Amino acid sequence: MVPTDDVLDAREAATYLRINEQTVRRLARESEIPAFKVGGSWRFKKSSLDRWAGSQEMRPKGRALRVLVVDDEESVRDVVRRSLEREGFEVATAAGGEEVLPMLSEKPPDLVFLDLKLPHMDGPSVLKRIRDEWGGIPVIILTGYPESDLMQRALEHAPITLLAKPSTPSQIILTVNAIIGK
Repeated sequence: MVPTDDVLDAREAATYLRINEQTVRRLARESEIPAFKVGGSWRFKKSSLDRWAGSQEMRPKGRALRVLVVDDEESVRDVVRRSLEREGFEVATAAGGEEVLPMLSEKPPDLVFLDLKLPHMDGPSVLKRIRDEWGGIPVIILTGYPESDLMQRALEHAPITLLAKPSTPSQIILTVNAIIGK
């Protein structure tokens, strides 16, 4: 018998994985995520979701996707970098907003992870520059402050994806997977 606290419905699975509920349902319909139906409703085992997220093959065809991780916390940069490099991504990191602008000019990434609270130039200011100069690069906001004024300022430069801190490697991978359409 499966413990009931290990079985999630679609909404709970979306919250657990930190992705959109419709994405979870689509992945289940397309048999791309471990799921089963009970009375016509999708159900997901937490342990199966963790194994699935950790095993996802996210290497794009051709060259590796370039990802830039901007966060003043070294431990956060390291978790995101290691998670993505393990999946075949090319990852560059920066500790602050001013440091990132030359990196963007020199070799624009395919995707940016961006903290809101940064030294010298905050996340919304960096996001504005990204939108003004490089347009539609997908940006994932990493934050422990989703209700902050900084978040409100970042939303002015949507579209963005929100990933709350702390995030697990499987949540990082699933978020990127949703953005790149895998």
